[in-house]
Amino acid sequence: MSLPTVTQPWKLVLIGLTAGTVGGTFGVGGGIIIVPLLLVVGFDQHRAHATSLSAIVIIVTTGAISFGASGEINAGLGIVVGVGGVIGSLIGATLMNRVSARTLTIVFSTFLLIAAIRMISGADPIPGAGDLSDLSVTLIAGGIGLLAGFFAGLVGIGGGVVIVTLTVLLLGLTQHEAQGTSFTAMIFTSVAGTMVNLKNRRVRPKDGLAVGAGGAAGAVIGSQFALGVEGVTLSLAFGFLVLFVALRSFWRTFRTKPA
Repeated sequence: MSLPTVTQPWKLVLIGLTAGTVGGTFGVGGGIIIVPLLLVVGFDQHRAHATSLSAIVIIVTTGAISFGASGEINAGLGIVVGVGGVIGSLIGATLMNRVSARTLTIVFSTFLLIAAIRMISGADPIPGAGDLSDLSVTLIAGGIGLLAGFFAGLVGIGGGVVIVTLTVLLLGLTQHEAQGTSFTAMIFTSVAGTMVNLKNRRVRPKDGLAVGAGGAAGAVIGSQFALGVEGVTLSLAFGFLVLFVALRSFWRTFRTKPA
């Protein structure tokens, strides 16, 4: 598969810087920023998603290091969620052509909408979330990864938005710790997806590196800003981000007529 004309590197770096700053602030990869902007500069849909994912490898690794240096990360949980995410993404990708993506996107968007309302009204964990056994925590973390990876593989959204929300509400992590853990988990899912995309020649490595370089700088800026903000304020802002993603997903779903 031949790839289109090369885009000016400074545009890719600027896109990455913007996405990395947002991603570093909220513990997400930044794909909701990268993909639309890559489409603007001339990428087709498949190449935009593939390039975004390759850049996210660099962004989330940088974010994980930044949060880890401040002690705001649960590496063990991140690994469990990440492994679940890889499995979930494979399942989602497999079912993409067998199940109505439109219906599942509506279900996913509804889940995000409920989660956003919960985060905005108060991001307190569910009762008993902090008193779970190690086995229960591991199983729930794996389930969170499966869910996040499933929707990421099926409809190209999810990832950090799902992981941060559910690790706060179900496992009782603080907002900062949830974001650092999310970065750790997304290293696994983004690497797995990028390997597939490279094999299928969906991405030019230089493009991913250019976006990722800007994203790494942005991730440092965003994560340091987030670490200086109170958890309650950050949770509220994150809730509005989730609300935006949910409404955007609804809009894109109902804008397109069912096949």
